[in-house]
Amino acid sequence: MNRKIYFYVFILLFSGILAGCAKKNFLVGDMISGFTNIEVRDGTAGTMISLDKEQSEELYNYIKKMEFRKDKGNGEVTGWRYALDFMADGKVIDTIMIQDESTIKYRDYFYKTDDLTIDLDYMASLCQYVFKAVVIDNNKGLLVKPDVDSNEFRSSDKISVGTNSTIIYDEDKKKVDLSEIQIGDSIKITYNGLILESYPAQIAADYINILESNLLIDGYITIIDDIYKDDSGLNSDINMIALNLYETKILSEADKEILLIKLFDMYGLEVKESTFDQLVKEGLINKDELYFPKGILINISNSEYNEDKKTLKFDIEKWRSGLGAIGYKGKAKYDGEKWIITKENMWIS
Repeated sequence: MNRKIYFYVFILLFSGILAGCAKKNFLVGDMISGFTNIEVRDGTAGTMISLDKEQSEELYNYIKKMEFRKDKGNGEVTGWRYALDFMADGKVIDTIMIQDESTIKYRDYFYKTDDLTIDLDYMASLCQYVFKAVVIDNNKGLLVKPDVDSNEFRSSDKISVGTNSTIIYDEDKKKVDLSEIQIGDSIKITYNGLILESYPAQIAADYINILESNLLIDGYITIIDDIYKDDSGLNSDINMIALNLYETKILSEADKEILLIKLFDMYGLEVKESTFDQLVKEGLINKDELYFPKGILINISNSEYNEDKKTLKFDIEKWRSGLGAIGYKGKAKYDGEKWIITKENMWIS
């Protein structure tokens, strides 16, 4: 009887030893649950991004069915590529370290996968930061104004974008050169999350997607250029163009800033937003003689923009003096390639 008991005990102990020595398989889906989102750390760039719920579920579904086998014992983690921190209530509840495309570390043990490999390009895409911006300069380097709701705008209202190795796509998703990006364009920038805290702030872009041109700014450029060229004698010896846009409610402050930059590039003259009274106060207009010695004042009012029909209605005038001014009521329509202006009630003094 005692011999049988000893024999069974021996069998149980021996089985336990074999089980302990056997290589264990590991499924992420069996071990990790109860998290709210995942934070991904890039071991190479030193950056971290917090995934939203949808992104976290996508990543979890991608890795949870991968089967890993125990590879070796304890060891220090060196040279890891990515760390996945599983979060709940703002705290890390579990972590998986991705060493390479087939090796992870989990709770002090290394595991390998034989059948499937981890897509490191996919992991890299999760660590990329994306924001939308408007181009405000592309002559001396790409300068953008981030969307006001973006985290990047909280760093700086202007960002200089490095483009040495950037891949650029146009609206049709075709690769294009940097020269295709125009002032006023709406673009999407993908980068690694590193922002140099200067002014303007600086980043290096991996990808840039041109989303759309700013047709409204192009429309204003067209009508301003039209009246600037009309009765060109009023432009004699000027070094300034003053724009009165204060009654124009359809342009954002960013749009106005871009408009001034584009006009400066076109004419090489100082361009500023101002009114008749402000120019008088600055001593630029002689109120007694009603004369603007070194500039012209362009007033635009009663603007209405129909985005669906791509039409812009407006009143516009160019003023140099009491006896030197022109204006008209106009309508501009975008025909798919350019803006066409129709004029009525033209006047001259």
